[in-house]
Amino acid sequence: MTSINKKDFLTNEFPRLLNTLSPETKANFGLMTPQHMVEHLVKAIESATVKYVGERESPANEQQLGMQQFIKSGSVLSHRPSDKTKADLPPLNYSSIEEAISHVPKAVQDFYDFHDDNPDYKPYASYLGVVSFEDLELFHFMHIRYHLWQFDLLEQYP
Repeated sequence: MTSINKKDFLTNEFPRLLNTLSPETKANFGLMTPQHMVEHLVKAIESATVKYVGERESPANEQQLGMQQFIKSGSVLSHRPSDKTKADLPPLNYSSIEEAISHVPKAVQDFYDFHDDNPDYKPYASYLGVVSFEDLELFHFMHIRYHLWQFDLLEQYP
């Protein structure tokens, strides 16, 4: 597989691909609507643009270590069916898919700006533990590509 520049993909290709998405696009799997998927990704990226407030589990627990290894290995995210139904989807935050998509470039730019402004900050998430910025960027890259593939916006995944 050809190496892809993650920053270029997240900054340019990701928003471009989302602009080909319509509210009627059907997912190949899962419950999310196109707008739910976009809002989910915006929220995930935005969550990495603030300093974690709270207790950091240290050392990392078994689940966090597993996720860290999963990311570093370049493993492929896969769909895991659950008992949830469409009724379990969160309420939408934006009035349209276009409005949701319009928030993507700022969320991505804020992600990179946050790192540039806080170069010594060690990112932390309850499901990952403490990770490097590069690992967090890789996680978002993998996560976003997975959801783009879910909606046929990528021909190939991984």
